[in-house]
Amino acid sequence: MPLSDGEKQRARYHLGYPALTTAASVAFGVPTMNQTNFLVESALLRLLEPALEQVRSICNTMDTIEKQLVTALGRLRAEKLGELELRGDECDALEGEYRRWGYRLSDVIGAPIYAYSRRYQGGGSNSVTSVPITRGN
Repeated sequence: MPLSDGEKQRARYHLGYPALTTAASVAFGVPTMNQTNFLVESALLRLLEPALEQVRSICNTMDTIEKQLVTALGRLRAEKLGELELRGDECDALEGEYRRWGYRLSDVIGAPIYAYSRRYQGGGSNSVTSVPITRGN
């Protein structure tokens, strides 16, 4: 059974794509849609039958990580609870794990992470970075 529209949107969301209709415009200096949108759309329509369950499974894992991030918000106020010491980098570790699964989703689908997604910035070799340019004097 092919991916439903909702499942395709979950995959797009987890890859960092904006939830917009197809458009070719620039908003605040950032392309709202670019050629990678066509890559992800085409890839989601052409997935092999055995890969559909992988995509669903990875999206479920990423949904679970997001829920854990929301739950972790309540623990940000404390460092220690009785004798239990809470992990100080819990949210950062969850964000890193989220990106790891996002890259796996990207590999299975064969489409890139959205280049302007803030959730993937600083998250490895596939993230968008600025390169300083120096001019000779």
